[in-house]
Amino acid sequence: MHCIEVHDGLLVLWWVSGARVNAPDVLAAYEGIRSLSDGYVLPMVMYLRGLAGIDPAARLVILEGSLTSRIAFVGSGPVDQVLAAFLAHARSETLYSESVSDAEAWARGVSSCNG
Repeated sequence: MHCIEVHDGLLVLWWVSGARVNAPDVLAAYEGIRSLSDGYVLPMVMYLRGLAGIDPAARLVILEGSLTSRIAFVGSGPVDQVLAAFLAHARSETLYSESVSDAEAWARGVSSCNG
């Protein structure tokens, strides 16, 4: 249902396209986060592209989670933007972007502003 990796201190989570994420799916992803982060609280990029939806119980698990310092949601249109808004009040700071590079930079705390 998901794939999670860590690249240079950044967690990257993909959900299977067409999936409707439920609470057990999120809990399974959290096990991967715990394993990969080795006790550190890392930033994460979460790909929402192609998701069919997120169950309310899964949303609660995500909102209550504190395994990441910030979450950049990457999507590709209005449906993904709505899904990201559904998760916007997580304990972690969140951002929605359609640009992978902008999402990764923000998650790492790198400003794209000049000046």
